[in-house]
Amino acid sequence: MIRRVVAAALLLMVAACSRGPRDHAPPNTVRFAIAADPTTLDPLFLTPDAASVDQQVARLLFEPFVDLDARGRLVPVLLREIPTRSNGGISADGRRIVYHLRPGVRWSDGTPVTSADVLFTLHAILDPHNPVRTREGYALIDRAVAPNASTIVLHLRRPWAPAVATFFSYGIEPYAVVPAHLLAGVRSLRTARFNGDPTVSDGPFRFVSWHRGDRLTFRANPLYWRGAPKLRRIVARIVTDPGTNLTLLRTGEVDWNLIAPAQQAALRGATSIRILRVPTSVIAGIAMNVGRGPLRDVRVRQAIAESIDRRAISRKITLGVYPVADTLQPSYSWALDPQVHAPAYHPRRADALLRAAGWRRGPGGVRTKNGRALHLLYVQFPESTTGVLVATFVQQALEARGIAVTLKSVSNAQLFLPKDGTLARGQFDLAYIPWTMGIDPDDSSILRCGAPENYMRWCDPEVDRLERRVLETSSRRTRRRLYGRIEERVASQVPLLVLFDASYLYAYDARLEGFAPNPVLPTATAWAWRVRSARSRR
Repeated sequence: MIRRVVAAALLLMVAACSRGPRDHAPPNTVRFAIAADPTTLDPLFLTPDAASVDQQVARLLFEPFVDLDARGRLVPVLLREIPTRSNGGISADGRRIVYHLRPGVRWSDGTPVTSADVLFTLHAILDPHNPVRTREGYALIDRAVAPNASTIVLHLRRPWAPAVATFFSYGIEPYAVVPAHLLAGVRSLRTARFNGDPTVSDGPFRFVSWHRGDRLTFRANPLYWRGAPKLRRIVARIVTDPGTNLTLLRTGEVDWNLIAPAQQAALRGATSIRILRVPTSVIAGIAMNVGRGPLRDVRVRQAIAESIDRRAISRKITLGVYPVADTLQPSYSWALDPQVHAPAYHPRRADALLRAAGWRRGPGGVRTKNGRALHLLYVQFPESTTGVLVATFVQQALEARGIAVTLKSVSNAQLFLPKDGTLARGQFDLAYIPWTMGIDPDDSSILRCGAPENYMRWCDPEVDRLERRVLETSSRRTRRRLYGRIEERVASQVPLLVLFDASYLYAYDARLEGFAPNPVLPTATAWAWRVRSARSRR
């Protein structure tokens, strides 16, 4: 699926820095940093954000039906096999899906993971009393039955192409199966103690403690189906400042961390730090709030796009590590249409578009229309070094075209907070967004009218019609053609401007083995992590 992940994975050794604190670190312990406290530890109520905080932590505790390996190939995890038409898992009309659970998987208290847990979780997702973020796809399930303890059969009202890659896995909303024997008697899952203290899990680690604002601690699950992890503990520290993260990495107080391309230079001279480059499912871009003032005019949106030199951003800010992208489909996606291109950098054409839209330069150089200045509010989050640099670049580029831009820094947590966050309330004109795409090329959660990640508030009947069609057909050839038409429409109407396809750089201690982030999460293979002792290095 992801053809270039291994070929593009870049293992660099950087030169010399004393790592004393690693020598005194707790044995068999890995420490890493997250950008904020999670909103919850319950996999039913995770809040997607730019740093995937909730998902990183939840992946330590709970197993998905399917996952991606380091090469981006779909692999079964909680399932014995991936349902397909050839193995009888998917019916000819695509409306019946049969899942077989992996035998021998147990919750950390010894209780077997069974079809009863899956049905309980499904009912919890569909229960209107539970504030899950979306029921997209799950709402198409007409009925679900469990013929035995290891089999679940779903009957859909109509075919839904992303089902196998999305249900109880990554997708529009990442959900995982929860323990029915622990939660069935809970009156309200929304306020359950489990949300902050999940005493039972089926992943490689068990929850130990959460000191808000400081750290979360996890210990190895000895009943894990792959066998007990080699690590004894994992500690996730809450560190909001990316500069502090880098310092902790250099001094050996964390064992791995995501770094921005611009931070690589600071690690020169660190002999015991390695850097791994991993193409990801993250597509970063600028959301344009089409419900506010001048951005209602497509000519203004096109002018903004043609004012921004995306190649310069890739070259100067990401040092070429994040290649320019034109659509929401990652570089590995079979649905990517290489013939579709977002508006290219063209300052003169941008000026002409703004004049045609009635915005003319005033005495101070700022464009005005009917006595009103063309002034936009751009929001970004400080936890992203790259995002901060992009904000300044865009501000300067737009001001050169006579568009005044005010930059506002909003924390990652506040920016993406459901209902009350800056994006949810629409309190912006432009916003820097790293969208994490799912395993399936489904982009309806971003582009469909009223979708949860449609921060642009864009509603296009033609795109909605195409999204319905593309989700109802199983033909990859037809879906690729329909996604191409969707991408063309987005490129022409510019509700968002895609900047780059992120290839993340992870810096990690050379003693950490088995560290192999997949395209979605760095913690997906935490079960395989181990720390070599100083003695074994010799």
